[in-house]
Amino acid sequence: MIKNIVFDLGGVLIEYKPERYLEHIGYSKEEIKLFTKIIFYGEEWDEYNSSKYSILETKQRLIQRYLEHINKINEIFNNIDFKYILFEIKDTAKYLKELNDRGYNIYILSDSSIESHNHNKQFNFFNYIKGGVYSFEIGTTKPNENNYKTLLEKYKLIPEETIFIDDKKCNVEVANNFGIHGIRFTVLDKLKKELEQYI
Repeated sequence: MIKNIVFDLGGVLIEYKPERYLEHIGYSKEEIKLFTKIIFYGEEWDEYNSSKYSILETKQRLIQRYLEHINKINEIFNNIDFKYILFEIKDTAKYLKELNDRGYNIYILSDSSIESHNHNKQFNFFNYIKGGVYSFEIGTTKPNENNYKTLLEKYKLIPEETIFIDDKKCNVEVANNFGIHGIRFTVLDKLKKELEQYI
């Protein structure tokens, strides 16, 4: 019997669009493509999400690596505003509330920095969250087994009673290895059909 439903954030409940922020501060299409790749999808940003480095340290590491772009990197970090990067996916958020109303315990397992987490807490669906584990708290990012183990132990969840929803195949596979029922998110209608097979 399923009692717990665990959601990833990015790509499931929250749209991650750093391109919109770069567009907001006036960058060209070529610049948006470049800095989205080297900053927001780079190794340094992943390590920032796990709190290995602060946002200031992340900026300095990127400057060291891409010294030719020092002025742009400074500009991007000095003006960064997560309201132009992270957006609620409203239809999935609405479905989360429906699942909560049906009596399921809702949790979050997410790779998030402290800054992005503080921004995300404004979204209404957080009112229906029973708990969560975030990478900035534990120092590792999915698909590291530590993230799943921490969630199960922190909330005393039984894997067979738990479903995990994530948009990345590798993250779902690790959940399955723990005995959790993993579902890869692509579109909401497909998620509903797959989830209803369990609940």
